[in-house]
Formats: sequence, structure tokens, C-alpha cells
Amino acid sequence: MDAETPTRRIKISYAPRKARCPKGGTFGRRKRRRTRMVRSLGFKEIVCLDIHYGEYAAGCDCCVTFHSCSDGVDLKAKYDHKVRQAVPDRILQDKLNLSAVQLSMERDFLLKLSSGYIYGVLEHAIRQFDGQEFRQNVLSEFSGVLCVDELHLGKRVVLITSDPVSDNPVAFAIVSRNDACHMERFLRNLKNHGFSPKTVISDRSPLYPATIESVWPEAQHQLCVFHVIADVNKHVLDAVRETRRSLIPKSRKKRKRGRPRKRDRARMRKLAAKKLQAELIFHNRYLLVRKGRDLTSPERKILDEMCSISPQLKTLRSFTTDLHVLFALRRTSNEAWKVWRRMRRNGAYLKIPALKRALEILSKPAMTKLLCYLSETYLLRSKVRTNNHVERCNRKIRYLEKVRYKWRRTKTIVRHILLQFSNWVQGKQNPSLQQAI
Repeated sequence: MDAETPTRRIKISYAPRKARCPKGGTFGRRKRRRTRMVRSLGFKEIVCLDIHYGEYAAGCDCCVTFHSCSDGVDLKAKYDHKVRQAVPDRILQDKLNLSAVQLSMERDFLLKLSSGYIYGVLEHAIRQFDGQEFRQNVLSEFSGVLCVDELHLGKRVVLITSDPVSDNPVAFAIVSRNDACHMERFLRNLKNHGFSPKTVISDRSPLYPATIESVWPEAQHQLCVFHVIADVNKHVLDAVRETRRSLIPKSRKKRKRGRPRKRDRARMRKLAAKKLQAELIFHNRYLLVRKGRDLTSPERKILDEMCSISPQLKTLRSFTTDLHVLFALRRTSNEAWKVWRRMRRNGAYLKIPALKRALEILSKPAMTKLLCYLSETYLLRSKVRTNNHVERCNRKIRYLEKVRYKWRRTKTIVRHILLQFSNWVQGKQNPSLQQAI
């Protein structure tokens, strides 16, 4: 210890004349007093706990002698429980890796922790997690809505489900391949544990329809509206790109030497104006697919200018407006189907090949699955119509994967996701510390 470093000593005495045996429970008589020093947490200072404890002669047959132990400190431990809790908090809540945790603890609390101690703390934390109790708590709060998705981690695939209404991660599995066999086995395990959802939400992957139908034939299959709108917007932006390229004709004619003629100068000015229009469309193409309520006043002026450049852009903007009206929250099922039929019969939409491909995505079987959320109450529609809840879980796992050097072992992935589940349980019990997985 440096002489200039502030040091604080706290005396803790727990050595009564008689104490209970930790194994047998019978009282033992104190033989002698002992002392030891344990490090604790103190910001920018060294905090030492001088613990006075006793050694006792056991009155049972399970042991010969035992020692008393004060709350917050384990026997033979060099650090108290505050240090043990600070390490997983920095890993789970602050998203630090091992070396960053070591630097943080040394900078803030003047503690030089070894990597073995940090791994030991994580081992202790994972042993405290009760998977059966967690499953029972999630099952008791299950709302009947299940989000399903997969995440690719190199050669491994993480299948994960969550409950968007009660805000609970439900289960996960790590498999070698993302196929129907593994997905069906994963969902059947959920069914065997008592999960019988009324609605299952997924993206447009062809893996889910038959699998969900075989496991839960009575459940509704809700396609994620967010993913469908994103796929439709790709076709809209393809049409925008074609419109932008059509503004500038491809000419391989080389410019003649000397001063251009008056007619050529007019043509060059016109071509420069077309290039400016093309640049305007390119840099502001996102305005054509953005919701009208999210547009600012300057953005509306730019959008009007873009629509005046080409009639096709005005048609594309009208299509995206109808698309957002189709999936509005405040809408009945009959109103949504009327909007859908109007879009399918619009001749201006059908003349544009990209929009024709977009309308193929909005087929009648797909729309039947896309509009399942309209059967729910208005307060639940925003949670039920997309699988964004499980997508947020995937993004969190993806971020943790990058921090932890892509997780070389399956055992590491399983333990860390379970620790995240444990962190979620503690967050539900203490909302001030709640962290989404």
C-alpha cells in the first residue's frame, strides 16, 4: 500500500461465546479468537475490514471445529460481498469485458483483481441462477403472445423467444444449424414446459409457418409488420433509383475542342440542372418512405420539390402513404382490407414494375397474417404487430458478442445469456436497476 493512499479500517467483531454449527446446527463452545483482514469497496481509497471471529468446538458429529462468519463476508475470502457484486454489475450492466473490469476496479476502488477471481465470481453467479424458478415466473406472467427469432453467431445459431406484452425473455437454445428440425424441437420443448401461445410473431422467413402450424395449430401466426414494410420500401427505393438514373441520359459523345456553340451551352446547362435534380433525389430519397407525421416543415418542402421533378416520384410517395395508412394502429379490419383492395386496383401502381413486385409481398395470405394484431385492443397493438421485442434481445446479444471477441465456446455463450436472464430478474425486482437483455 502506498503511504499517500487514503486508508480506512473498519472493525467487525463476531465472536460470541456460543455459535451454531453451519452444518449440524448445534451450538459449539468458543475455543479461541482469531482475526483476519478483508478488502471492501471505497471510492479512491483502501477500505480494510478487520474481522474478529471465533473458533468453536463442534457439539455434533459432522465436524470437529468450525468458525463464525459475519454477514457479507465468506470464510477464507479476501474480498467481501460488495466486491463480488461489483464485478458482475460491470460485466452485465456496464457491458465491460474482463480487462476493462480489471482497469475499472483498480481505477475506482484501488483493487487489483486477478482474472481467476473474476471468473470465479461469474461461476458463483451462474450457480445462484435457478432456471426452473425463472421458467415458473415467466410462465406465471405469460400473456399468450410469443416472439420467435434466430441469431447467427458464426457457426452457431441462437434460437430465442420472448414475451412482448409482459416484457420477459422466455427461452433460448444454441443449435448448429438454422433449419426446421431444430426450430420444431425448440418450440416443442416450450410446449412441453407449458407455453401455449395464442399468437406467435415472426419475420417473413419460410422456416416458421409450417413449424408453428405443427406445434401450435390453434395459434395465430402474426407476421412482423416492420419487416414487411422494410421489404416493401426496398422495392420503392429501387424505383426511385431508376427514376434518378433516367434523368441523366447516358452519352458517350465526346466534347469537341474549343469554345462550345450556343446550342451546346444550352444543352450543358440543361444537363447540369438535371444532375442537380438527381443529386437532390439521391440525398433525400429517404423522405419518400418516411411517415408523414415524422416529416418536418423543411423536409416537406424538399419532398414537394422532388415530387415536382417526376410524376413517378409522386406516385411512389402516394404508395408509401397508403402503405402506412394500411398498417395504422387506429384501424378496423374492414378498413384495412378496403385500403388493401384500393392499392391492388390502382393502375398507377401497377404500371411501375417495382411497385408491382411490392404488391406481390402484400398478397392476400400474407395480409391475413399481417392484420392479426387488429383483433387486439389498441393498447396492445403496438406490442403485438412486430417482433421488435425479440429483435432488441438479439441486438443486445450481438453487441455483447463483439465486446467478448465473438465468444469462442458454446459454454461461454450459454453462461453469459443465463447471467443476462439473472440480471433481468434482479431488474424486475428492483426497477431502478432494470436492464433489458
